[in-house]
Amino acid sequence: MEENDDITLELPEDDVSEAPEAAEPAYITELKAQLAAEKAGRQAAEQRLHQAAREVHKARSDVDDTNLQLVVNAIETVSRDQELLKQAHTMALQNGDFARATEIQSEMSANSANLLQLENGRSAMQNAPRQPEPVAPPADPVEAFAAQLSPRSADWVRQHPEFVRDSRLNAKMIAAHNLAVADGIPTDSDEYFSAIEETLKVAPKVAKTNTDDEYAAKVVQRRDAAPAAAPANRGGQNQRTNVVRLSAAQREMADMMGMKPEDYAKNLVALKKEGKIQ
Repeated sequence: MEENDDITLELPEDDVSEAPEAAEPAYITELKAQLAAEKAGRQAAEQRLHQAAREVHKARSDVDDTNLQLVVNAIETVSRDQELLKQAHTMALQNGDFARATEIQSEMSANSANLLQLENGRSAMQNAPRQPEPVAPPADPVEAFAAQLSPRSADWVRQHPEFVRDSRLNAKMIAAHNLAVADGIPTDSDEYFSAIEETLKVAPKVAKTNTDDEYAAKVVQRRDAAPAAAPANRGGQNQRTNVVRLSAAQREMADMMGMKPEDYAKNLVALKKEGKIQ
């Protein structure tokens, strides 16, 4: 039976049950890890592309510099030869060797043309616009810092990015870590993070309930009106209403995937119908 599902989101009522939020489904945790890995891979690829662009830029600059130096050397050589030809021309005239003087004069004319061409080439090279050096893509300081930590510590840092972006808070976080280690508290343990948060006066992240900031995704499945001969369903209505509640983790996942909460809720319903998730 085909159904046309319309999904809307609304804030839960104040008297919604205050049952604690269910544990994050395994597939969401796995998807989060995949998205984080893809982001890290994308940043690494951008860094490699930037490094390759810098190497190409340097190679081209080196070639340009080498060519310019070759032209400068050629100009010096031709200028020196021109001075020698002038001296030889003068001596030929003094000795009355007019035939030799005529030959030298022809060589001097050719040399002058070559010198003019080289000087024009040098001016063109010197005035040619230089390609700017490639600019490195902006790196995420939080991810760069988290990449140096254990998975659990990295997750804590991502939940408290201000302790990376603010140098003063970062110094306090490092000091809190050193205090916990000095007290003999194993790193990455529950006691360790409790000590860190107590030192930094940071409220621990607690599981949110349905009354906090969760949205209730009300999925209204509308069917075509049943024929008059069809038996009436329970309640005397020909609509079926299911309520799907999106937890904070699920809404965060929808945001990471670039999906609207309505679309994410609709996909959840579809996956449950197919038996792919519980």
